[in-house]
Amino acid sequence: MITTILFDLGGTLWDDYPSVQASWEDIRQELKEQNITFTEKEYQDLIDSCIFAYSPSLTRAIIWQAVKCDHKLYQKILRKVIAKLKKRMREEFFRYNKLYAGVIGLLEELQGKYLLGVASNNFAEAKEWLKNFGLYDYFATVTLSEEVWLFKPDTRFYEYVLNKLGASPEETMMVGDRLDNDIFPANRLGMTTVRVVSEPFRKQKPRYHGDEPDFTIKNVTTLPQVLRLLNAGLSPKTASIE
Repeated sequence: MITTILFDLGGTLWDDYPSVQASWEDIRQELKEQNITFTEKEYQDLIDSCIFAYSPSLTRAIIWQAVKCDHKLYQKILRKVIAKLKKRMREEFFRYNKLYAGVIGLLEELQGKYLLGVASNNFAEAKEWLKNFGLYDYFATVTLSEEVWLFKPDTRFYEYVLNKLGASPEETMMVGDRLDNDIFPANRLGMTTVRVVSEPFRKQKPRYHGDEPDFTIKNVTTLPQVLRLLNAGLSPKTASIE
């Protein structure tokens, strides 16, 4: 029986793809200043290769591959890209991030029935982003990797969240958009897993059975259907919900 539900943020509760694309462009511009250039196809191929490689941080992986493992240059570009991202999130948050329709109604429906938490590889500022959308108070706890210095897909990150909530893996559901950071580690711990298919990680394919979610949904607002199916005794690994 599910008693606790953990959510990722971008690509799950809200659409952050415009923000992701803006960071990709920031990376490309910083690379260009270092005389490292790509055609459109070459750059997209680089991004896709990092997605397919299950790189925990897509931004870091793109930069690292582009600079051919030059550690000093990697650090220089990474600092600039992160600074631009944080500035954009402070000054133009709603331009680059859109709450998925129905999310507040979903959380209102779930709150009280389940213990809700956030488990996200993110900056400490993400708490403010949740408040921007009016979501923060729906969660019993918000755990962000930058604050605890544990990062997905490290299972210790999830163990930390579970301990914080006093929840067991067997009674916990993880909802996220990434097979590598959300589904795989949660599966290892024995949680029920739900993949939300969204950009840019819809391209990810399971490497083997350990990456397969129990359920796949196209919109997080269909999560109550998943819960009803579970309560009806539906076996895992069998359902794709429209």
